[in-house]
Amino acid sequence: MEEQESKGMTNQSNWVESTMFVVQMYYTPTLVGLGTLGNCLSVYVFFYTKMRKASSSWYLAALVISDTGFLASLFVVWLNLVGFGIFNRQGYCQFFVYLSTLCSFLSVWFVVSFTVERFIAVLYPLRRQSLCTVTKAKMVILGLTCIGVILCSPVLWFSGPRPVNNKPNITACQLVTERENLASAFNVADTILTFVLPFGTIVILNGLISRAVWRLANVRRTLTTNGQRNLRCGNTGMSQAKVTKMLLVVSSVFLCFNLPAYVMRVRAFIEVHQDDTRSTMLAQQIANLLFDTNFGINFVLYCASGQNFRKAVVRLILRRPWRWHSGTPVSNHVSDIRRSSSKMTRQKTIVYEVPWNEGCEMRTIESSSTRTLSQ
Repeated sequence: MEEQESKGMTNQSNWVESTMFVVQMYYTPTLVGLGTLGNCLSVYVFFYTKMRKASSSWYLAALVISDTGFLASLFVVWLNLVGFGIFNRQGYCQFFVYLSTLCSFLSVWFVVSFTVERFIAVLYPLRRQSLCTVTKAKMVILGLTCIGVILCSPVLWFSGPRPVNNKPNITACQLVTERENLASAFNVADTILTFVLPFGTIVILNGLISRAVWRLANVRRTLTTNGQRNLRCGNTGMSQAKVTKMLLVVSSVFLCFNLPAYVMRVRAFIEVHQDDTRSTMLAQQIANLLFDTNFGINFVLYCASGQNFRKAVVRLILRRPWRWHSGTPVSNHVSDIRRSSSKMTRQKTIVYEVPWNEGCEMRTIESSSTRTLSQ
């Protein structure tokens, strides 16, 4: 009876291991391929459309670039499964461990950066024009990158190709035994910098942002019900609300997909003598899959939660080549008509300053009057 139970448990564990191997074998390259394609398309949309004028677009573009770097290192590790062990070679081992560590650090702090910016834009809208600018976003991105390059550099000395099970002919990228104590101290510091501090900041700021957005939605609903028109919460307020919704979704999904992996890491720190049961190993594998997935789904999140991003992608996909009419490009003909018509009209703009009230940011309202000039 005991032998049958033992065989049943062995068969179940073998089934779990084989299932996880199949998932890693086929899911990882699919995630890397589609994730990289989506990230590249996202970068193009953020940098080569009107969205580049928004500071939040630069944070999101920096996020997908760092995520792509992590996917590249993940793909190199996956190559071991198909017999191409470039990851186990001297130099490559250290570099890709460093790249994955750096990209993980940058990704979490880029999320913190645009969460802080959204907090300022929503709760302190009068300071948004001066604090939430593209120039400041570039400075923050550059500063975080420099800090990450320095802080993550110790991992270059913690890993290297090592013999597997005392077999000199087989090597694998592993932790250097002589530096285990330093690596353990680094892991504690890395957990604080990439989990405790940023996750706590994101949770607190997202709660305050959601509360402010909910209060503003109630104000707008009340004004709509009473048949009043709030000119101070026009297109600018709606645009900011859309951006806030998009960034809330991105940061919340980031938390959900990263939390299991960090919980397993904290568990490893707390439990000195661990019993690596099959359930623990399975939980670790699932947490790693969720962690890896987070780096390849940004494009889906942007399309699902960002209306402006969707429109930019649709325009990019539906873009058609120029058509020719009577030997002249149609686009040139249209531009000539627009230039000639602009000479016939004069635009006069009257600027009014509207003060802050009821959670709506101060903005400029333009009213235009056009008159036709006689030739």
